[in-house]
Amino acid sequence: MLGVPMSKEPRKRTLTTAALVLAAFANPAIAYADEPHFGAHDIPTAFYISKSDDHNRVDYGMRLDSHCIAANNDAVFPYWREFEHAPPVRTHSLGTFEYFAYGLSGQGVRHDAESSGQYWVKLKQFGQRPIWISTRREADGHCSALARCMIAGVKFAQLLSIYVKLSGPLSVDYVVVRGKNLDTGQLLEEKLKK
Repeated sequence: MLGVPMSKEPRKRTLTTAALVLAAFANPAIAYADEPHFGAHDIPTAFYISKSDDHNRVDYGMRLDSHCIAANNDAVFPYWREFEHAPPVRTHSLGTFEYFAYGLSGQGVRHDAESSGQYWVKLKQFGQRPIWISTRREADGHCSALARCMIAGVKFAQLLSIYVKLSGPLSVDYVVVRGKNLDTGQLLEEKLKK
């Protein structure tokens, strides 16, 4: 029925539908529906990656059970923390293509450990250096996590963060791994060329 004008009723329904769709995308609660939710024992940040092009970062959280042990074999998860337009700081899941840069290539419970609070993880872009995460219950009843890896020749140094200096939209100039020597308390930094 080309050329026949629409009646007012279908046009009204079309405008109402369009208004609802626009409102859904404008509503922050819906726009951030993929926001990670944390349980009572979860660790929001075991370590994080920041980058040179903005103040946002990718944090690596961990799902723990009531005994402060990894809830399953995929307990560590990356997510965005957006500081650019804070407050409030917003959090949301990684996009599909972001998993290539910030995703995990493997993770799991360390079965040969005396305590089941030992966990390992490998990052896709940092896979030559596994990260070990120890979890435990603190005196106040809260769970804590300590991420460790090799930094500047120190085995099992505490991993605090990784900084990525970008040289373009899809290229990295260098990476700086930051941490602390757990024996001496000395801050450590190691620059890695990509």
